[in-house]
Amino acid sequence: MNKKALYRKAYRMLEGSTPLKFDCGLLCGSKCCSGDNDAGMCLFPGEELMFDRQEGFLTIRKEKLLSTDVLFTVCKGTCNRELRPLACRIFPYIPYLGEDGRLTVIEDPRARYICPLLMEFREFKIDLMFRRKVINVFHLLIRDGEIKNYLCQLSGVLDEYKRFL
Repeated sequence: MNKKALYRKAYRMLEGSTPLKFDCGLLCGSKCCSGDNDAGMCLFPGEELMFDRQEGFLTIRKEKLLSTDVLFTVCKGTCNRELRPLACRIFPYIPYLGEDGRLTVIEDPRARYICPLLMEFREFKIDLMFRRKVINVFHLLIRDGEIKNYLCQLSGVLDEYKRFL
């Protein structure tokens, strides 16, 4: 399956799924959608094929994740939710590959201080079905070797980040 078809399928699998049964952006003033030049989301390998660079709501640029080039997106605050990148669709979760190769989905430690759903005294619980759908999406995506390699690197970065929490 080519990457564009793979991401279309992943997007469909998450269609209509959100962490809460209502717009969680109401809790924090949509902080995760209010990026600046230093705050945004990485695209997964090949996901740039889903964007024709004409979308007016995001900017895409090259960055480094360890020694790997990645594409980084910054949102301008309002988007067509049907066109959002995968990282936005799964926030505040992130896929994680353990040293044993086991895939899981964890709360993104980098989001801990901006997302009220991850704060210590949270009032709301993330929908369990949302988490299951995110896991299923990444079981599909890691069949692609490039995406799996990226998740291995990303998991290493997350391990380093968690060491400092």
